[in-house]
Amino acid sequence: MSPVAHAHADAVVVGGGVIGAAIAHQLALAGIGRIVLCDQGRVNAQGATSRSGGLLRLHHTASADTRLAARSLPVFEQWADIIGGDCGYRRTGFVMIVGEERADALRTNAAVAAAAAGYRRVEVVERAELREIYPGLRTEGVGLAAYEPEGGYADPMAASAALLTAAYRLGVSPAEGIRAVKVLEHEGSVTGVLTSVGRIDSPLVVLAGGAWGSAPVEYLGLHIPVTARRIGLAQAELRGAGRRGHRASVPTCIDDTTGSYFRPDGLDRFYFGVPSKPDTELGRDVEPLSESELESAIAAISHRVPAAAEAPLVGTRSGVDGYTPDKRPVVGAAGPDGLYLAIGFSGGGFKLAPAVAELAALEILEGGAVPGKAEQELLNPYRPQRFLAGHPIRPEAPYDHM
Repeated sequence: MSPVAHAHADAVVVGGGVIGAAIAHQLALAGIGRIVLCDQGRVNAQGATSRSGGLLRLHHTASADTRLAARSLPVFEQWADIIGGDCGYRRTGFVMIVGEERADALRTNAAVAAAAAGYRRVEVVERAELREIYPGLRTEGVGLAAYEPEGGYADPMAASAALLTAAYRLGVSPAEGIRAVKVLEHEGSVTGVLTSVGRIDSPLVVLAGGAWGSAPVEYLGLHIPVTARRIGLAQAELRGAGRRGHRASVPTCIDDTTGSYFRPDGLDRFYFGVPSKPDTELGRDVEPLSESELESAIAAISHRVPAAAEAPLVGTRSGVDGYTPDKRPVVGAAGPDGLYLAIGFSGGGFKLAPAVAELAALEILEGGAVPGKAEQELLNPYRPQRFLAGHPIRPEAPYDHM
């Protein structure tokens, strides 16, 4: 007899980060039956979710991403009512900074964001106005900036934990420390998943395991181009990064002139991304961020936030995320009936998770995409088949680092 606690299920979701948790929650809300959430480590603890900066923004270089972000942001804003618990949402404002040579692209992307924004504001601001709004920024080299007052950040770990709590309350069963080895199928239909401790029979398997997500379908001859990349995040003690009166002196920000991103965290903490050696190998321990990697990141950040140059580090994180060739996720049905993919989010999954989960669950329940249904068509650009067909997602107005 299999040692797996739930050897039979109506659905198995593989991956316990924010994407897997959100999809499991949506399927449970729909009353799909017994759902097992399977993770090779501890859910919500070891994957890309725990290394995410948690930035919330509408601004993207591909309109497909903007539309999904616009559908997700209201969930973060009304988290307690929609999901329950606290996702750590903080409205600091979001700023996208570009140099002069990308000013026209920024105007284009800001217009797309404004069209999707609903009641939220999206503004294009000059250097002097940016400095007035955020006195903690140095504006040298700023060609133009897009400003979203309602943008900000949330806590990925808190959000994921709240989703898991809500899912468990609805009967989802966690299966921790269990690796999905192989998706099983018979005559063109999924029959379950073989795990490191035995078989779980199920007519539906959702792979949402980040960098590890595509491995269980390689046995079926289904190759999804998701590559594991090392990612890094650091936290510093930056006095004054938090709110002064009604605004923050430093925003949640992506700076295309330096290829960096950062955000405040409370009153005196500051998170920033650390570009790291991307090559990595799954199954090996991820190297901690090195001194040289941190020094390089701090140099880039301090060009825009002078106080960061002397801010003492209080923590670092390194991990692995799954990247696709066009740096956009793979979402949709693939291979045998009953297999659904939500992987390869390429560092941008957190802010899209509520919308992706809602739309994916709708597709799963309806037995596939419904042509002409506007809601589901939001996922059409992300289909697994786009790479084989030679139709990757191409930004309409690209930047140098985004």
